[in-house]
Amino acid sequence: MPKSILNVTIALIASVLLAPSGAAAFEIITAEDIQKNIITRDMLIRTADNFIILYDASGSMAEEYKAGVQKLDAELQILRQQNSILPELGYMAGLYAFTPFKAYYEIQPYERVAFQRAIDQLPSTETAGNFAGQPTPLAEGLAALDPILGKLSGKTAVFVFSDGTYTYNRVTKRRPMDEIKPLADKYNVCFYLVSSATTPKAQRLLDDMAAINECSRVIPFSALYQNPVWGLGALFIVKSTVTVQTVTDKRVVGVEVRDINFAWDQKAIKPGDHENLKQVAEFLQSNPQAYAVLAGFTDASGDPEYNLNLSRMRAQSAKNFILEQSRIDPDRVILHWYGATNFIADNNTEEGRFQNRRVEVAIGFME
Repeated sequence: MPKSILNVTIALIASVLLAPSGAAAFEIITAEDIQKNIITRDMLIRTADNFIILYDASGSMAEEYKAGVQKLDAELQILRQQNSILPELGYMAGLYAFTPFKAYYEIQPYERVAFQRAIDQLPSTETAGNFAGQPTPLAEGLAALDPILGKLSGKTAVFVFSDGTYTYNRVTKRRPMDEIKPLADKYNVCFYLVSSATTPKAQRLLDDMAAINECSRVIPFSALYQNPVWGLGALFIVKSTVTVQTVTDKRVVGVEVRDINFAWDQKAIKPGDHENLKQVAEFLQSNPQAYAVLAGFTDASGDPEYNLNLSRMRAQSAKNFILEQSRIDPDRVILHWYGATNFIADNNTEEGRFQNRRVEVAIGFME
């Protein structure tokens, strides 16, 4: 595994770790390093078979995102960061700008170096010229996905960079909502709306687009910018059963937290887990550079779509509890949800099903 992936995985403490059954509820992990032979390809579980990125280079992306940084350049930075830590797990991948629609990496097997070269060809504020005032043909970009998705098998994650502004499809006069729903109905696809929206109307559009199915969601720019580990759950997760080994030098690289388990078909936090989550909240409050990643799961019982929603609600319940106990930015508590996947115990026993009904909590540190 490339060193860059190893470093980020270390920072995240392997993203979703299972605390051993006898472990303390909350344990600070100190180490000079984590043994490199622990972080292997075998740890990674691919959560999508394909991914497509729609890049927005419209005029509204000329607006300032941060002091001295325009949205367009922040968008490019996010793509470069995410690509630098994405393992090569056999994805089919595509990179397209939709302003106007153009392929920069036509659907093909993902290869990090080649994909980076494609990212480097995307318009930036230096190369796009005077792009301010150019329209945002989001509806046309979504419509252009249909034949691309039709060539793919398995599950596809589509990342759409958008500030929630758009023009109608010039041919069909359809809006983005008119274009995205048939795609969700027709294909096994999840949409990740990477939002730089600045108005309630624009944010509502992205929220409505994300509501077309249970696996789609809005990801705020602020959660991704200079924080590349945020988006990893859409494409892969890390096996819960891997144990982290450390050596002697005392350097905090993360925090191990016991899983939060749930009664059957329930999302409420059990009283026995209150203290566990309170300590997470206190740690985040005391360490401004720390963030938590919550990953929700269910057992194998029931309908897959229902379980996906239930795992989301479980992760949200844990986040709500943490936020109630602290005064931290909500973006520092990051949610992923996977339904009935990544089992850690036997679904044929009640005890095993109980262990699988869980929210895993990992603490990482921003560089």
